Amino acid sequence: KHILENKHIHQEDPSKPFKCAVIVNDVAELNIDKALIDQSSLVQTEEVVAMQNGCVCCTLKSDLVDQIMDMAKSQVFDYMIIEASGISEPSEIAKLFAECDEDHNHEEAHGDNTENLTLYDVATLDTCVTVVDAGDFFDKLQSIQKCTSSGGTTATYAKLMVEQVEYSNVVLINKADLVSQEQIDQVTEHVTLLNPKANILVSKHSVVDVKKVVGTNLYNVKDFENILSIEVEVGQVKSCCKASIAKGESACCKRARTIDSGLSQVMLSSKSLAKTRHEVRFGISSFVYKARRPFHSSRFHVDFVNKYFMFIEPEEEDCEHEEGEEEGAGDEQTEGGEQPNEQEGTEEEKDAEIQGEEEEEEELSPEEALKKQQQEAEAKGQVRDKDFGSVLRGKGFIWTAHTHDFMIAYGQAGNTVEFALENEWKVLNAKAWNGKDEEKAEIRKNFVDPWGDRRQELVFIGKDMNHEVIQKVLDGCLLNDDEMNMGVDGWKATIGNAYLNDE
Repeated sequence: KHILENKHIHQEDPSKPFKCAVIVNDVAELNIDKALIDQSSLVQTEEVVAMQNGCVCCTLKSDLVDQIMDMAKSQVFDYMIIEASGISEPSEIAKLFAECDEDHNHEEAHGDNTENLTLYDVATLDTCVTVVDAGDFFDKLQSIQKCTSSGGTTATYAKLMVEQVEYSNVVLINKADLVSQEQIDQVTEHVTLLNPKANILVSKHSVVDVKKVVGTNLYNVKDFENILSIEVEVGQVKSCCKASIAKGESACCKRARTIDSGLSQVMLSSKSLAKTRHEVRFGISSFVYKARRPFHSSRFHVDFVNKYFMFIEPEEEDCEHEEGEEEGAGDEQTEGGEQPNEQEGTEEEKDAEIQGEEEEEEELSPEEALKKQQQEAEAKGQVRDKDFGSVLRGKGFIWTAHTHDFMIAYGQAGNTVEFALENEWKVLNAKAWNGKDEEKAEIRKNFVDPWGDRRQELVFIGKDMNHEVIQKVLDGCLLNDDEMNMGVDGWKATIGNAYLNDE
C-alpha cells in the first residue's frame, strides 16, 4: 500500500510514468491485504491481483506464473510486486525466475513462440524483501508452535522466520513505534547475524524510501546458493602461515584457533580478521564443530537434542496403514526411522517413555498442549543457556550410525531443532571411483579414509557461547572406540538401521 501511494521515477525514462502491478497472496479465504488496498481507492484498474486459499510458493505456484506471464505479455507494467503470505518460502518463489535448465536447445525449444516462454524470458527478479515485526521477533524466534508451510509440510515459526530473513536482500524491521530503541537495536543485531549481507531498514507502518526496495537490482541467485552451508573465511595468509603450508602443515593461525579433543575439532572465529559490530557490541560469534566418526543415534537425541531443544519430528505421509499392520510398531519407531534393539535403552529412557504415554492419555486441549510445550521449551532454554550460553542458530549436516549412508541436514532456530534426510554421501557416487580424474578430484575433496566424506560439520551462532561444553557434549554422543571397532555390521546389529527395518 505504501509503495502504491508513492510515485516512483521510471529508471529508463524519467519523463514516463512508472506503472507497478501488485500480486497479493493470502493463504486464507479472505485476502485481508487485498481488501485494504481496495478500500484505499488507490487503484482503479486491474493492476492488483488477489491470490488466496493457497500459497504462491507451492499450491498457487502455477497460478502465479500464469498471472506474471499475462501481465508481462500485456506490456503495460514496468514493475511487479509479489506480496507473498507470511508463511511463504522466498527461495521457492525465486526458483520460478531461474533460467531454463532443461536438456535442450533453448532457442530452438522456445524461440519467439510466446506460448513456450518461461518467467526468465519475460521478467527479472529484482529484490527479495522480508518484513519482521519488531514487537514479536524474539517471541517467534523462541516459539515451538507449528504452522503449515509450503507443500503442506510442517515447520516452526522460528524456522520459517529464520529462513525468510536469510533469503532476503532487504529486511524491514517494522512497528518500531511499539518497542524501545534498545529492542530495535537487539532485533537489528540478530537480523545482521542471520543475514550479514542484507540491507536493514527500520520503519513505522512500513513507511520507507521506496527507492530502497524497488528497482534496487540487488538480487543475485549466487548470493543464496550456499545459504545452508558453512562459510569458509578467506583472508590474507600471513608469512608464518605460508611457511607452515610450505612444510605440508596446516596454517599456524588456523591451528591456534582449532581445539582438538582427539574426537573432534572446534574451529573458532579468526582473531586476525576485523571483528564485526555484533561481535564487538554484543559478543555474538560463531564456531564450527567437526568430527570424523558417527553419532550414536540415541545418545545424540537424549543427551543433546532432547535435553536442550524442542525436537520437531518430520511428518510422515501415507503411513497410517503401516502403523496398523503390527501392534506397537509405531511406538518403537524413533526419530530418523531407527528400529532399536529390544535390549537397548536405559531405565531412565524407559521411564520417560512410560511417563510420555501417561501424559498422552490426559487428552489435553490444543491450547493446553501448546502451553505445556512452551513451558517445556522455556525450561530447556534455561538449561541450554546455563550450559551452552545463548545459541541463536545451528546448521549443518550430521552422520549417524543408523543412517550411515545418508547425510542428515541439521537445523536449529531458537528453541527448536529439525532434521531432514538429504542425499547419499558422495563416497557412494560411482564417479568418485570410476569417473574422470577431474570429476574424482572434485567429488573426493572432502574424503578421509576409510569413511570418505562422512562427517559431522555444524556451525553454531550465538552470544557468549561455551564452545568447550558444546564440544564435550557432542563428543559424548559420538561412537566410542569399542563401538567404532564393531564396524557397520555391528552398528546395524546393536544400534539399528533406518532402512533395514522398514519392512
